[in-house]
Amino acid sequence: GQIMLELDAEVREELIFLPRFGVRFTMPKGTEEVEYFGYGPHEAYIDKKQSCKKGRYCFKVDEMFENYIKPQENGSRCGTEWVVASNYLGMGLMFEPFNKDQTLSFNASHYTPEMLSNTAHNYELHKLDETIVIVDYKMSGVGSNSCGPELLPQYRFNDKAFAFKLKISPVFKEDLSF
Repeated sequence: GQIMLELDAEVREELIFLPRFGVRFTMPKGTEEVEYFGYGPHEAYIDKKQSCKKGRYCFKVDEMFENYIKPQENGSRCGTEWVVASNYLGMGLMFEPFNKDQTLSFNASHYTPEMLSNTAHNYELHKLDETIVIVDYKMSGVGSNSCGPELLPQYRFNDKAFAFKLKISPVFKEDLSF
């Protein structure tokens, strides 16, 4: 029981850079625990990880949400080597790059990106029962020129062609050994 997902992508030349490229999974109600090895303990983006350290972390999904006044992208962790989204019994899915020399970014939330983008205030958000897990091959930094300087070139996801290879495994966390 493993799924090996392989996506080859070519980006249109006229696009300056992509905000992100990944896969979204809707996990069933009760998927409330996330354990991973990557940057933490708080959100970590390529341009916003200086206060993080690489390690093994375990959180409830709600603990990963950054409650900004204006809902927006939040809670992602870059530099992740593996992530497990599971229920309280430890049953769930493990996501990891197929190549061990690669890492990924991910986030887990009770809100879709569309919900965050289309809501003006945090109190207007309505939490889903399901958990939305987004596993990204790569993600640009979050800095933008909406209230400051333009995102620096080194933090842009500007690859014009790439291959994303992801291994998805059903797991029972008690059986895992790292």
